[in-house]
Amino acid sequence: MKKIQGYDEAQAYTGESRTLPAGKYICEIKGAKVVKTSTGKEQFVLQLDIAEGEYKYHYSNLYAANIERNGTDAKWNNGGLFRQGFEGKQLPFFKGMITCIEESNEGYEWNWDEKTLKGKKIGVLFGREQYMMNDQKKWSTKARAVRSIKGLEKSEIPQDKLLDGSTSGFDTSGFDDEDESEEDLPF
Repeated sequence: MKKIQGYDEAQAYTGESRTLPAGKYICEIKGAKVVKTSTGKEQFVLQLDIAEGEYKYHYSNLYAANIERNGTDAKWNNGGLFRQGFEGKQLPFFKGMITCIEESNEGYEWNWDEKTLKGKKIGVLFGREQYMMNDQKKWSTKARAVRSIKGLEKSEIPQDKLLDGSTSGFDTSGFDDEDESEEDLPF
């Protein structure tokens, strides 16, 4: 085999990374914005990172590695994005999310400027979701629900969400699972 041009300069990708386990985490909001889904609906997206414990900076570290591999095409890991609709029946859940943020950050009051959310803390329930890749079933961990930090203690860890659409019992009704256009992410 001849030496491949650019081999010495190439960043080695070994596939080694830590997987975030399903669980309850205190997160820092790194950014927030309103995006349009593929069906034209608007939804609010929180860009999250783990704020404390063994997995602190989990999503920031993944993003840094992604920048090394992909440069300006790098995106924030989908697992660290929480999406919440706010139209129609979604409004109470949106208000619940905002209330969780207010209760988790003493003195903070929502003022309709999403930029003021940066640096705020919130409790987040992360759950595992099954997906297919190269004809194999794999798992990813994603932000599935938000709570106040205090309310996190009483919350249950989401059960696995299987490819066939079933779950092992965690109720996700009211949460908007619709994918959005990620052209503008991450913030």
